[in-house]
Amino acid sequence: MNLLFSYVKYSEASFPMTGQYTALLLITSVIWVLLWFGYRQNKINDEIKKKEKDERINAKVQRRKKLESLYPANKKTV
Repeated sequence: MNLLFSYVKYSEASFPMTGQYTALLLITSVIWVLLWFGYRQNKINDEIKKKEKDERINAKVQRRKKLESLYPANKKTV
């Protein structure tokens, strides 16, 4: 097993940061930032839509209550 890894010396095991790796790191970072902006914008839009939906539902409920108050139900006593 030692013969398998014997050709690599510890001092020679390095990772050179060439231009290609730098470009790859930069592109990956930009993609992650854009994904984060998209996620944040989607979350903001979802909150706005939920608020508008709640307002529409509350308006319908208020209109229904006003109509019910104008036409009270007849209570028949037997």
